[in-house]
Amino acid sequence: MLALSLLGLLALSTPAVAGDVFVHYMGQGLKAESAAGDVAKAVAMGVDAFALNIGQPDPTWSVESTQRLFNATKGTKLKIFFSLDLYATNDPERFRKTINTYIKHPNYYTAGPSNLPMLSTFSNGNGWTATSWNKFRDSLDSKTYFVPMFDQLPNYYTNPDAFWSSWKTGVDGVFTWEQAWPGRSNTHQNVSTDLDASLMRKAHSNSKAYMTGLSTFQYKHWDGSHWYRSGDVVMPEKMTQLLALSNTAGSRPDFIQIQSWNDAGEGHYIGPLRHEGLDEKQLVYANQNDHPHEGWQPLFASFIAAWKANAKDASQMRTPAGSRTFVVGAMWHREFLATSSCAGTDGRPEGAGAAVDTINWAVVLNDGVAGTYYVQVWSGGSLISKEKLLPGLNYRAVRGIKTGEQHVQVVDAAGKPIIEGGKQTKGILANPTGNICTYNYQVAGLV
Repeated sequence: MLALSLLGLLALSTPAVAGDVFVHYMGQGLKAESAAGDVAKAVAMGVDAFALNIGQPDPTWSVESTQRLFNATKGTKLKIFFSLDLYATNDPERFRKTINTYIKHPNYYTAGPSNLPMLSTFSNGNGWTATSWNKFRDSLDSKTYFVPMFDQLPNYYTNPDAFWSSWKTGVDGVFTWEQAWPGRSNTHQNVSTDLDASLMRKAHSNSKAYMTGLSTFQYKHWDGSHWYRSGDVVMPEKMTQLLALSNTAGSRPDFIQIQSWNDAGEGHYIGPLRHEGLDEKQLVYANQNDHPHEGWQPLFASFIAAWKANAKDASQMRTPAGSRTFVVGAMWHREFLATSSCAGTDGRPEGAGAAVDTINWAVVLNDGVAGTYYVQVWSGGSLISKEKLLPGLNYRAVRGIKTGEQHVQVVDAAGKPIIEGGKQTKGILANPTGNICTYNYQVAGLV
């Protein structure tokens, strides 16, 4: 009887783990064919929903693009929920019409014990409290499952008990945006899930859901900002840590949100950039021709499948369904050496000291494959690294690079290439050319 009671208490204190994976999608001007293409690619990756960031709900381009995205989801498994960008428009009331227009749409994402439409945010409304949000949500056309990004609020990190004392009655869960990357610093940092684990335990102990972020790197050169966070192997490192959380922390996040699909302004996009909705100033530093990032998608697809299968170790990751071979991967690097002063350009970003000169790669090898396989890294015409692959996710940030062409191969024991990439991307120079100092990555899928 005591055992049954304890089980009951645990069931009450910890929300059911949904295991769903979302991707943050920035609202922008969007053609119908672009919306359809993005939906198809997300479905192929196993993404459950777009967290649609709406910063300006009223302009015609925003209204039309939202409609095109929802139209594109019809007949697919992909859902959408709103992430109200309250950093851009800090009054939630401005979003009422948009929310009510779509909250009962068949492809609006639902979650929680009562399967309610999910609502999220980027930041909080100016001066809004739990009472304010409850009043707002009660007045919408449907009840909602509210999982906002409030990690900038007082006490979120420093005094979680005080945070939950203020917010327990106003939210159904929380989303931690900032833990997708290492902290901002002028020296290199590694990503960690230590704070995720403690924040998640606090959320679960208050019977609330926890959502964390997963990203590649962060380089912002937009809207008056110019800064860089440690990138290199942040993405596969965080994947490894997230899969292990059940072992290290006793539970895992209820949801994961990939940051992002198309945020050109912060560099961490994994989908195709649609130029029709991007500012010319953004396109200088992030555009589909010079900086495509879709080569990362097979790695995310592999992680999503492992996450949904409740894998507890990155060695359990496998190639996505429909893969051409038993191994998939990607390589990425910046375009010039970290020692460059960027003389004659628009200048180095804040945090440039966190950059290191590496060729970064991540590869997923299926288990049970006959033979031995290696990753070879070529830099400036020289072989600088050769490493044996193990089943599951493998990754490295390889130092000792040289200027010139960068090339990564997966080869068999005889040296025969199985997949490779990098020759079609920009190599590495000693200094940037022209007047642009970009810390955006060159990304190549291994094919």
